[in-house]
Amino acid sequence: MKKLLMTVAILVGSLVVSMQPAAAAVSFPDVPASNRFHDEIQFLVNQEIISGYPDGSFQPKRNVTRGEAAIMIGRALDLDGTVRDTKFKDVSKNNRASGYIASAAAKGIIGGYPDGTFRPDQQIIRGDMAIILSRVFGLEFGSIREFNDVGMNMKASEAIYNIAGEYITTGYEDNSFRPNGKVTREQFSAFLSRGMSPEFKQRAVGNEGYALNMTKRYVYATPNGDVEEVFQKGLEGFDVPDYAGFAWKNTDLTTKEVAYFFQEETANELVTLFPFSDGFVDLLYPIEVGAGWYIDEEETLVDEITSVTETVETPFKTFTNAVEVTSDLGYTSYYVKGVGHVKTLDENGDVVSELKSME
Repeated sequence: MKKLLMTVAILVGSLVVSMQPAAAAVSFPDVPASNRFHDEIQFLVNQEIISGYPDGSFQPKRNVTRGEAAIMIGRALDLDGTVRDTKFKDVSKNNRASGYIASAAAKGIIGGYPDGTFRPDQQIIRGDMAIILSRVFGLEFGSIREFNDVGMNMKASEAIYNIAGEYITTGYEDNSFRPNGKVTREQFSAFLSRGMSPEFKQRAVGNEGYALNMTKRYVYATPNGDVEEVFQKGLEGFDVPDYAGFAWKNTDLTTKEVAYFFQEETANELVTLFPFSDGFVDLLYPIEVGAGWYIDEEETLVDEITSVTETVETPFKTFTNAVEVTSDLGYTSYYVKGVGHVKTLDENGDVVSELKSME
């Protein structure tokens, strides 16, 4: 079930995969550089997770089957793909996907139907894809996003919001997810690549927002020393051993103390969330001077956008057109499009943190 803000806690179908190992520099005539998912496809090809057809094509618009999905997921997780009989009555060792189906089922990543079948040739739908990917990456922190066609009682609801929180999906422009829609080979490539690489997560959201860039390493200067923020896989020290998603790792470079946080940006807001703890709103959209929001449960303290054209000096560089947020607690923070948070001052105007480097 989708997690609430203040208590934060693939699509697999007819992907026909060649039995030959993928080459590192394969070029598909039907996947030109202009294809929206060209780089994601090449990324998975280079990882030997997907490949093309004997005629040299990739067939990006072809739907993915459940058996093909098992192969892709199995290769991504380096599971045992040795063909063998399975517990499913319609998947024998004669099925080339049988080994990966058996391995993924044993790990609880995929399952069958009440009649004892797996239905390997059935095309997978987006809702089932979400369930599989959520299990693959051990996701459990949900999302602030709301899809208008995903009810809380829907079987795939929790999984859909889990992958949304990881930027594996952003849904459609009409704010729908379309859980019963089929998944094509190029879409599968995009979803799986986003689960594996921050680069493709960032491409999914673009650089026009105010969230931190997931491909960059940030260092902030503070009165007590420098602090590093890096988007990385896993949560060290938390009781979530199966979590293979990503989070921001905040490291005090002096004391080596570590903390983690998530950041999610939608059309309505930018929020910062902490594992198994609270979260807060950084910005409210659309960006407008005078827009405000409560920062406490008693609804007495407010953050407010007080300027959208501030010039802000930091050790890294001087920014123009920064958004200024002023708090009832006396703090002032600044955000820059394509960069994220760049500076915070306390009630006396003294620096709490300011961007020192971004690389």
